[in-house]
Amino acid sequence: MFLPPDMSSVRHFRTELKRTLEDNGFSADNIMHIELAADEALTNAVSANVSCHCDETIICRWRIDSSKFTLYILDYGSGLSEEGSLPDTDKELLRSNQSQCFSTFLDHIKNHQSKKPDTLPYNGSGQKHKNMGKGLKIINAMMDSVKVMFHGEGMVDEAPAGFKVMGSIIALEYDRSKHL
Repeated sequence: MFLPPDMSSVRHFRTELKRTLEDNGFSADNIMHIELAADEALTNAVSANVSCHCDETIICRWRIDSSKFTLYILDYGSGLSEEGSLPDTDKELLRSNQSQCFSTFLDHIKNHQSKKPDTLPYNGSGQKHKNMGKGLKIINAMMDSVKVMFHGEGMVDEAPAGFKVMGSIIALEYDRSKHL
């Protein structure tokens, strides 16, 4: 999919993603985890483009191979900033006791986000968007693997040393066979 750097594109993206996941036998719970992580990743991509005053198209591509879902999102911002890694104990706690901890996890995220609204385009006009920050923590908690790479000057690398970063590529993986 080719999407404009506008938050209105998230709805179209989510509709197509959900349809594809349903058509490939992913459960409602699997879809919820993937959608939440994908929404956060696309929001980060829109925010990255906007922060660099770039109106380049965001490229979203996914594939499904048996039980494994992989999503790639390429933007033209300055790259994602590290928000600090999610401690392994938090990630494991969320995975081991989802019914109790997922609610606590989301409450923590909502509390953080309500303190930090920013402006992002929605249908071409600036709208306050409170879901800024903690995106990488949410993505890491929902997905089995998260890899951030950077592109620029004809190169793609995990750690941009010696070349000008022109944007980022985030690769998310989710294997439904691990979440039965």
